[in-house]
Amino acid sequence: MRFRLLIFLLLALLLVACAQQPTRSGQVTPVFAFTEAVVGPNRIALGLVRDGSPVNDPGAKIHLRFFDLNDTSAPVRFETDAIYYGQGLPAAIYVAYPTFDQAGSWGIEVQTTLSGQSEPTVARLRLEVKERSDVPNVGDKAIPVKTLTVGDVPDPSYLSSGRVDDLSMYQISLDAALQNGKPTALLFATPAFCRTAVCAPSLGVMQELQKTYGDRINFIHVEVFRHPFRESFEAQSAVFQKLAQEGRAPTLEERNVGLSDPMIAWGLQSEPWLFLIDANGTIVARYEGGITREEMTPALENLIAGKPPQGGS
Repeated sequence: MRFRLLIFLLLALLLVACAQQPTRSGQVTPVFAFTEAVVGPNRIALGLVRDGSPVNDPGAKIHLRFFDLNDTSAPVRFETDAIYYGQGLPAAIYVAYPTFDQAGSWGIEVQTTLSGQSEPTVARLRLEVKERSDVPNVGDKAIPVKTLTVGDVPDPSYLSSGRVDDLSMYQISLDAALQNGKPTALLFATPAFCRTAVCAPSLGVMQELQKTYGDRINFIHVEVFRHPFRESFEAQSAVFQKLAQEGRAPTLEERNVGLSDPMIAWGLQSEPWLFLIDANGTIVARYEGGITREEMTPALENLIAGKPPQGGS
């Protein structure tokens, strides 16, 4: 089920952002594993699908070439390789960190060479780059909302839809964390009801990193849904089904059905999201989708040192 949910999300995002092309049996298709790109630095995460199944190939080589479709006479604007980050995830993501200098339509040529292949598969995707993000972005001040802690609830099971064995990420509320002079790692994730199947692995990554960096960084997990979590998830699913039948976009009220107060305050509509916030309360990096220890360790080291974390749009 988790694999099917992941494929559903990836293909849904592809339909929104890219022109569809017929695929042959065995052909590798790159798909977007994020919901938006904006002017400035970005974290572009790609998944790979072959014959309806996600690919997790640590040896895959992916090269990206970026074209500004607003200027069809221009050559390749820039190019880069995507890095494999699939450790512990149900399907790999391949991540690049491009910087877009203007909004509009961009083309991405994706050259994929899987392990054992001699020739790459070439695919072309279309990406709409926004002038401004729909959610808090790098350079914005973190929104100082109250988040639940172990001191607020009668039972730890109110803190997360997953099994709560580790309480380390529920010790301090975000509004208080933003005032204590330490940087903060803020994760929005729903382990039991994640439509992308990567919330639980991402939470596990941050819980492990908290053991190393918890004395220098505030680590906070926020549940996506209101308690009781299943009822909130089902209420949201019913709204999505109704909207699909009616063929219309949701209202603001409908978008927020079932979501926790911090999710609403931060304007988030997908999961998981990780925000790295410096000691002054400014967002210095954000990561949509699955994360790994391999990607996050150097980012947290830089956060502690007061340096911009590599990557993280």
